[in-house]
Amino acid sequence: MQFLQIAKDEKLKTLIDKVGSRNVDSILHINNVPRTPNIGKSFYDTCKNVMDTEKDVTWQRKVTVLNTMTDDSDVFEHAALLGQSAWKVLSSINTFPGMLKIPESVVLPSSVDVLGNSQSIGNRIYRMAMRDLETPPHSIDPSIFNEYSSIKPSRIIDNVVEYNPTFQWFRIPWGEVTLYSSLSNTAMDFPVFPEEVSDSVKANYTTMPDILYQYEPWQLYTGSGPRVNTYEFAFHRDMWTGDHTDGKANELIRFCMANCYPEYNGSAVNTSTVSLYIHGDCLISGILTDVTVDWDGPLGHDMWYLNCKVALTITEVSKQALNYDVVRKKPLIG
Repeated sequence: MQFLQIAKDEKLKTLIDKVGSRNVDSILHINNVPRTPNIGKSFYDTCKNVMDTEKDVTWQRKVTVLNTMTDDSDVFEHAALLGQSAWKVLSSINTFPGMLKIPESVVLPSSVDVLGNSQSIGNRIYRMAMRDLETPPHSIDPSIFNEYSSIKPSRIIDNVVEYNPTFQWFRIPWGEVTLYSSLSNTAMDFPVFPEEVSDSVKANYTTMPDILYQYEPWQLYTGSGPRVNTYEFAFHRDMWTGDHTDGKANELIRFCMANCYPEYNGSAVNTSTVSLYIHGDCLISGILTDVTVDWDGPLGHDMWYLNCKVALTITEVSKQALNYDVVRKKPLIG
């Protein structure tokens, strides 16, 4: 994970000199920045707009984002000490103010302009940071990064070994699978990918009344769709912190279920539209019509089941009018 510093007066030509002409388009794409001569000004305006319009980032969201940065200690530290305005940018567009995120397929040489050292955050520092975030006033003490941790740096999934060694060989995909709710303007991450993804569309036709001397009936088009897909997630209650009594699994399940209910505001009834994101790409956006939760053993310390399967059924509400050309140009995910 790397981030490249970019000045407000940075020009596209200068950026190309730093990253190479073959890489510049992928870098601009992942940061959602248009190709323009005044690239620094364009990126600055994007960040400022996010700071002015987005809501403050909750400490729970900060925990989720930081859990995706444990492979780079300097990135983790930089994110942990951000102010609220900068956190809005990181939470919304996955980068820091004044820095462009570099795609995983591009590796830049180490320099003063690049953030990302590929050295995992230490066990002790990680736990202290998480403890500070979960404790009011939910801010991280900068002094914890001035201490040296003798524990061998490791990924966060290795850091839960003392609680439950079951997951020591698995990498939890934090930040890769996200469900967003328009009603609350919040999102929550799944600790796993969907078990299977079965995507289908259908066209609806009707036949004309019988016509004499017609070998086959005439087919009249009446409409297409909507997509109605079900996504199943299987996870364990220990996957968040290694402690199945932390309530994290229940927070995710109740968040999903809540989107099946409206919010009443006087005589107005407001319903939610959800969007399921995979690796930052919207897989489907629409109405959550069914949430099915299946539990099975073994039992945990709180005498409830540890394994859980959650199935979400989403009926698509397309954000754009769909036709032949639009569907042909859709990406792999979406």
